[in-house]
Amino acid sequence: MMTNRTADGKRVMRGPGEPQPGHVSHLSPERFRVMVSYVLAGGVSVSAAVIALGFVLALAFGWRTSLAGGAPGPANLADFSAMPAGLVALRPSAITQLGLALLLATPVVRVAASVVGFALEEDRLYVVITLVVLAILLGSIFLIR
Repeated sequence: MMTNRTADGKRVMRGPGEPQPGHVSHLSPERFRVMVSYVLAGGVSVSAAVIALGFVLALAFGWRTSLAGGAPGPANLADFSAMPAGLVALRPSAITQLGLALLLATPVVRVAASVVGFALEEDRLYVVITLVVLAILLGSIFLIR
């Protein structure tokens, strides 16, 4: 608990995470919840649409086909290293991989949105905690093989 004084000199107790007296909140808890739900729903919707597009194109033209007229390429969906070249060649397998990558990125973007939300609320403790969670997520994606 922290102690603050009001304008008339009275002592006011407040708990951790409670805003300072006279603090104007930029983001209500309800708006924060809605923002996070839009991030999650948007990420899942976009990734599902991209994956569906890749599947439809694969059914119509084949997994290894290049819609741009290039030579057939690899169709190993577990190997993301060929995805950029496959996207340039418009391969259905690469389009599907992009959808999977977007789906995997959705929780990371959600945590990043939470950092922004907590920063707008000026809740330093939760900003730090959420930044640690974000660092762990990014480390597990890029450093752990």
